[in-house]
Amino acid sequence: MIQKILFPFDFSKFSEQVIPYIAKLKEFGAKEVIVVNVLEYEEFTWRSSSKLEIEEYRKRNFERMKYVKEELEEKGFNVTLRVEFGIPSKVITSLAEEEKAQLITIASTGAGFTPTLIGSTVQNVIRLSKIPVLVIPSV
Repeated sequence: MIQKILFPFDFSKFSEQVIPYIAKLKEFGAKEVIVVNVLEYEEFTWRSSSKLEIEEYRKRNFERMKYVKEELEEKGFNVTLRVEFGIPSKVITSLAEEEKAQLITIASTGAGFTPTLIGSTVQNVIRLSKIPVLVIPSV
């Protein structure tokens, strides 16, 4: 039974479309959702960002994600928010393992608007994951 879900969230409309699918999983025993936003290192390499700037960026994204937490809590889930730095696919799969999640639920296309059917981050998550990955098509 799937009780704990990892939900990578990038603030795109595509990520928001995953929420109703997660809500549906409540009927099948899902109880907990870990919502993670991964900030790629490349976002900071174009300028020399101080630790303070990076921490401010983390705090800002954490605050921006609170509406997702509230929406999922209204549906009866225990929700944890995480903001991490790194290569998204590696962070997502490592965090899933660390948190002992049973499912990763992710949008097929994210903020990168890749022209392919499935974004490269999603492809890499599928390849690296040791647990099932539910890919929600973007509409």
